[in-house]
Amino acid sequence: MTFKDMIKTSVLNSFLADITPYRIAIVLAVSLLLGIYVFMVYRMAVNNEFYSKDFNRTLVLMAVVTAAIVLAVQSNLVISLGMVGALSIVRYRTAIKSSLDLFFLFWAISIGIICGAGLYLLSIALCIVVTLGLFITGKMAAPVCLGLLVINCDSVESAGRIIDGVRSVTRFSRLKNKTVSSDNVELILEYKPGDEKKLDDLLSSDSGIRKYAIMNYDRETRI
Repeated sequence: MTFKDMIKTSVLNSFLADITPYRIAIVLAVSLLLGIYVFMVYRMAVNNEFYSKDFNRTLVLMAVVTAAIVLAVQSNLVISLGMVGALSIVRYRTAIKSSLDLFFLFWAISIGIICGAGLYLLSIALCIVVTLGLFITGKMAAPVCLGLLVINCDSVESAGRIIDGVRSVTRFSRLKNKTVSSDNVELILEYKPGDEKKLDDLLSSDSGIRKYAIMNYDRETRI
């Protein structure tokens, strides 16, 4: 037997996995259970405004289908080459709304691959570690987003007094723009929230302020 024959034999033997009905049932059952686990974690971890039940159901089915593909690839060299060719020409056009959605999709695919390879303990350990990482990082305090104040006042003197007052009741403030006309001064200030009630009381009680608007943006808001 030549060296080439040895390589051919070893390659072919690697695809002669014993795919019994019992193994198929175990692989698909475990991948389904772990996919449902991902479904539950996704429902709890993702912001409500980005939650999609259809996408969440896709995660469960993605784990099961990937496990079946890995089993098929292990069973036959021809099937594995056909799978590579078929999957290489598939293009998915669905837009991913959040980077966290992309992570969950990769997690579901990883579960299918690991379960298809028969490494059930590894897939369970992966789920536990990923869940801990998700909720630990979710509990960490996020940086406070800056807000904007748009203030219309009657004079430059009032504007200076208002800027000093805002600085005294906020953690940080910075003048971004000042527009002066004959009878109006418009201020745009960037600020980091401190005591919102004190800020509102200050602005509403100043006689030099004609009107004001407070704009805050927090992209982590949950409904």
